[in-house]
Amino acid sequence: MRSGLCLSSVSSEAEEGQSEEMPGRSLAQSIKAGDVSAFAALLDRHWQPLVTYAEEKLGSRDAAEDAVQDAYLRVWLKREGLRTDASLRGYLYRLVHNVAMDELRKRQVRVRHAPVLVAASPSPPRPDQVMEAEELAEAAEQAIHGLPQRRRDVFVLGHFHDLSYREIAETLGMTPRTVANHMSLALRDLRAALRPFLPKALGTQDQGSS
Repeated sequence: MRSGLCLSSVSSEAEEGQSEEMPGRSLAQSIKAGDVSAFAALLDRHWQPLVTYAEEKLGSRDAAEDAVQDAYLRVWLKREGLRTDASLRGYLYRLVHNVAMDELRKRQVRVRHAPVLVAASPSPPRPDQVMEAEELAEAAEQAIHGLPQRRRDVFVLGHFHDLSYREIAETLGMTPRTVANHMSLALRDLRAALRPFLPKALGTQDQGSS
């Protein structure tokens, strides 16, 4: 811990249910006024997804937690200038993104990306289905990894972290229209990369349902 403000102890001070009930704008206004319980609610609400996002960038859970802690500390230390008319979640993601990029520049390492999530089958899969699903998952992960940096960042934030185009734009410092363009190009590239695998997977499902 690199600050006198202990984030774990702050989190325990949040009132029960506050992190779910207080809307983002009210939360920002309360934090701006120095309300520690509101800051704790913000911590509870976004800590885990932010750590997951930072870990995808940094490849280390410890480094990710340090990055998110730094981001939260910046929010608290600069709370008087906090904007109440912008997405607080988007602001946090932008801070974490910037901290992670600074760390990567220092370490000069490659970004590690989010694992591809494969939907579970409603019935126990056959061995050939398992193999094909593993091949598809590996191909998808490689395809995501092969996207250009900005295109990849937009896709990961949108599909793995559920950020809106506006929040992605705030995080990456671009316009929502540019985000939409990057997302469209990312989906086009991924569809092209995965096209050889999809007919086989669809054919397997059809055989199983007949």
